[in-house]
Amino acid sequence: MKSVVIHAEGNVCVEERPIPTLQTENDVLVKVVSSGLCGSDIPRIFAKGAHYYPITLGHEFSGYVESYGAAVTDLQPGDAVACVPLLPCFQCPQCQREYFSLCKQYQFVGSRSEGGNAEYVVVKRANLFRLPDQMPIDDGAFIEPITVGLHAFHLAQGCEGKKT
Repeated sequence: MKSVVIHAEGNVCVEERPIPTLQTENDVLVKVVSSGLCGSDIPRIFAKGAHYYPITLGHEFSGYVESYGAAVTDLQPGDAVACVPLLPCFQCPQCQREYFSLCKQYQFVGSRSEGGNAEYVVVKRANLFRLPDQMPIDDGAFIEPITVGLHAFHLAQGCEGKKT
């Protein structure tokens, strides 16, 4: 499969890699259809911001389920899915207070693990959102960026009475 691989700061290559394989019973293999480039990817590429090299970035993606581990019971091959990249530990004090984005032991698809800037990616079931049947598959790649905007809107408690 083709994958966009970061080998070092500023060293980006499109290369052939093996299709990843399932490692746990909660893994899902996704055939990526659409993948976005996030502003947070820029320092990972050009400012030594990657957690390790080589790595395939990409946390804004959508695609179709190809296969899955034995513990995955709510997806079928061909289901359209989008990535929900943050996976908190659920154990730390921040997670216990439901401040999942403040988790210190979190995993993050396309940053701390291989991402969707490839033809295929393996992610945990917990990192996937099944898309509604009527949603175009390409639109699924916007799920994660939309949640960022919605979160900001929620924190600002709407726009009414605020200067723009």
